[in-house]
Amino acid sequence: MRKNSRTRKSLLYALLSSLLWHLPMTANAADEVASAPEQTARETETSQREFILEGIEVTDDRLRREGYITKHSTIGTKTDTPLSETAQSISIITREQLDNRGVTNFAEALGYTPGVTSLFHSGEGQTYGLNIRGFSYDGAYNNGSSRLGSYYSSNFDMYSLERVEVLRGPASILYGAGSPGGIINNVSKRPTAEPLREIQLQTGSSDKFNGALDLGGPVTEDGKLLFRLTTLKSKEDLYTDSSTMERSFIAPALTWKPTENTSLTLLTYFHKDNLKGTTEESYKRNYLPGSSFYGSGISSKTYFGDRDFDLAIRNQSQIGYILEHKISDIWSMTQTASHFHTSMTQQGVTADSLDSANQKISRSTKATGRYGSSDSIDTNFQAKWSSGAVTHTTLLGFDYQEGEYNWRWGGGSAPDLNLSTKNYGQAITMPDYSYITTGKTKQNGYYLQDQLKFGERWTAVLGGRYDRYDNIFRNVSYGTTTITDQNAFTGRAGIVYDAGNGVMPYISYNESFEGQGGSSDRHGKAFKPTTGQQYELGVQYEPKKMNARFTAAVFDLRKQNVLTTDPVDTFFQVQTGEVASKGLELEANMQAFKGVNLTLAYTLLDNKTTKDSDAAKVGRHTENVPRHSASLWLDTVKPGDTAEGWSFGGGLRYIGSRYNYYNTRKFGGSVLTDAMVRYDTKGWRYALNVTNVFDKQYVVSSADYWAYYDSVDTGRKVTLTATYRW
Repeated sequence: MRKNSRTRKSLLYALLSSLLWHLPMTANAADEVASAPEQTARETETSQREFILEGIEVTDDRLRREGYITKHSTIGTKTDTPLSETAQSISIITREQLDNRGVTNFAEALGYTPGVTSLFHSGEGQTYGLNIRGFSYDGAYNNGSSRLGSYYSSNFDMYSLERVEVLRGPASILYGAGSPGGIINNVSKRPTAEPLREIQLQTGSSDKFNGALDLGGPVTEDGKLLFRLTTLKSKEDLYTDSSTMERSFIAPALTWKPTENTSLTLLTYFHKDNLKGTTEESYKRNYLPGSSFYGSGISSKTYFGDRDFDLAIRNQSQIGYILEHKISDIWSMTQTASHFHTSMTQQGVTADSLDSANQKISRSTKATGRYGSSDSIDTNFQAKWSSGAVTHTTLLGFDYQEGEYNWRWGGGSAPDLNLSTKNYGQAITMPDYSYITTGKTKQNGYYLQDQLKFGERWTAVLGGRYDRYDNIFRNVSYGTTTITDQNAFTGRAGIVYDAGNGVMPYISYNESFEGQGGSSDRHGKAFKPTTGQQYELGVQYEPKKMNARFTAAVFDLRKQNVLTTDPVDTFFQVQTGEVASKGLELEANMQAFKGVNLTLAYTLLDNKTTKDSDAAKVGRHTENVPRHSASLWLDTVKPGDTAEGWSFGGGLRYIGSRYNYYNTRKFGGSVLTDAMVRYDTKGWRYALNVTNVFDKQYVVSSADYWAYYDSVDTGRKVTLTATYRW
């Protein structure tokens, strides 16, 4: 099997490597154009100039006015490439989709996206969990920059985003260490060339109320300086009794275009959450055997803490820039840099056990401090040139990422809570920090990619990347330090064929890696990075006479070097495991097709352990990953900002049967319904969105491998939004 895999990869690389020519020098490229007929030279020069300027214009209005359908993105290649010419599965959730569905959190944003499963989102907005193609995803990308090592950071508020991009499958060739399932990139709202003014008020379930403001437009008359200011403040009750959360953010942005060849965009984001009440994940739970609350009849809404003691305050900030410069008719340069910082202080009272009479709860205290920061800079040079009958878009780049974190924990005793007398307000002592760890991760990457167009109908991509990955983990409490120094090479190859009439079949191979820091085997040898390899076969269809996009993909994705229990000494681990994911993904997006916008998705996933030192685990399905999932959203919202009158929308989401971690329990499938009613008139928009209309209660994910409960959806949510634009 391994030999066949190597053979397939070698054949795919060989097919494309014969097309990869040497990198161009500007003088050589110019000579070649000069030797062609004069008309061809003018056409070549014009096409190159239009390409570069189009890339700069992305900063202004294209993201804002893309509607339901996006047909260009940089996420798959780091160049402005049509999605139809990208040999990998990509989904774009645009601002218009987010608005029409009334999205307020990360889980809702991805609820209609194929390949993304097992979503939960805690009520306080501090955590979310998901899988991409069956593999756990905990990455954090914003505007193409990774927040490496800055653990405990949450997603950005959805109102601050212009769109969400999902790239499925390994992507280390462009982004370095990451999950083999793919990456999710949040794209911030950018300055606009046209005036933009919006104020929004929102209320709904859980006594939620928030106000938001979004302003943008030119600062100077010549349009060389543009701005965007987005801000929000909200307050809402959490699922658990006596618990509330306040949130605020402000995101100023500026774009400066001193010349037609240069654009510099400064993006900032400052965010604060202030939680009072429970400091546990605030979602509904079903208690399982092994928990003293099992069968007690006590609701998971019951507040076990103390408002005079419990609190959680989280601050988060990010400052970055995107610099684009056209060097010549051949070369252009893009540099993206970002600094991210997050901190959270948390203290609370935790319920430990319930007495046999279901009256007294034994409790303890905990206090945590979580601090993380990251810095990243990515510089790449792009050349558009020709070599005989082949045209190239060559990307040469290098990036540096550094992240560090500090985690502190302390625990102590707390007085019992009597459920009959509700004796809140007792004296509680703040515990000292007794366990402290710190970590620092660095990653240097160098990458080369070439996109080739030849034979009028063929588009190919070939690329490689070398990474140096270092990690230092210190257990301050125990006085130990573990240093990890790892290297990785990843590659990609793909080819797309234009079959005519908008049909574009493709085949690709992609690799990824994830660094393994902070541990070693029983011989003291540091672990190697885990690796991901994927073969994907797909077809994309973009009808010429319809604003629509259809995609289908089948894939074989494997994660190798997975840590498993050492059979010689079970205290240690060895890297002998493998997890395989095979599947089918279908997606359709249509805008204004007979007055209806449509989003349709279907996913078939077969995820299981294929290698493990414990033979009993081989064949076990990945926990919380449904075999089948599907979604359908329809609405009658007219494209653009000039819609008048009534609009309606509705959606269905099917989450198929799933297994728990041990594969001893299987959860049945669930069908969820969402709805929207909207009225637009004279600059005002009034929208009513209902998520989970029929208040369906279902298990979102099981945590029985480390806790005695299942996470359950909290039910129906109603949101009423009034937006005024002028």
